[in-house]
Amino acid sequence: MIKNILGGVAIGIANIIPGVSGGTIMVILGFFDEIIKAISNVFKFENENRLKDIVFLGQIILGAFIGLVAFANVLDWLFAHYATQTLFWFAGLIALSIPTLLKTELKGNKISIIPLLIGAALVITIFYLSPSKQEIQIVEFPLLTVKLMVELIIAGAVAGGTMLMPGVSGSMVLLIIGEYYLIKSYIANVLSFDLHVLIPLGIIGVGIVVGILLSAKITSYYLEKYRGKTVSFILGLVGASAIVLIPFDVTYTLSTTLGSFIAFIIGAVFIVMVEKLATQ
Repeated sequence: MIKNILGGVAIGIANIIPGVSGGTIMVILGFFDEIIKAISNVFKFENENRLKDIVFLGQIILGAFIGLVAFANVLDWLFAHYATQTLFWFAGLIALSIPTLLKTELKGNKISIIPLLIGAALVITIFYLSPSKQEIQIVEFPLLTVKLMVELIIAGAVAGGTMLMPGVSGSMVLLIIGEYYLIKSYIANVLSFDLHVLIPLGIIGVGIVVGILLSAKITSYYLEKYRGKTVSFILGLVGASAIVLIPFDVTYTLSTTLGSFIAFIIGAVFIVMVEKLATQ
């Protein structure tokens, strides 16, 4: 039980750091096959071990919740005091995840230039057309409109659909579509028990469940039929997201520049260490 909860904590922390794949952490800890099997078995009509699977998944989810909330507050503090350096840390994490994707996901296929460019163009377009969504510090939560509910369900589905995929970071994808900072802030404030936080998180939770159930079939289909093109598209998303994260609208002093450079290197080294652990 303790092992499962602690493993869930590590998975939760990974899922809120852009560039770090929760699925990769599952592989490192030896939970991946067990989690996938348990999720599949829970929804089977006949399963004599359903209660055991539910208890196991409940322990993982509890740990993941603890990890998410704890580290979301850490990230809130980092953004409040070292926003530029934190963004460079994210950029380092994401940039050095590209070789991992190339090594683990192409599997003999060649990179397709057109899907790669489409992925990169999509990120750049979303970033520049949605500047309001890129607010780092959420001072006041938005009113819960129908439009926001739809956005949160989609964001939750994206997060749920990617959190089980080794090599792909759900938080990175949320960064790409401009929903990361808002969702992180909701998670960081969950213990306030404010309905303006709990209701949106519940809506996001619905999206996560939908994403988990649908992503396995959709992702497996495209990776099986069009692996090279699909991975190339993802690479375009990843590469462009690392670039658009870099803040060009701040004044760089010597200390800010040095701190940002160090943060980028730390992020790069961290993701390389995660990759090495995954291959051991």
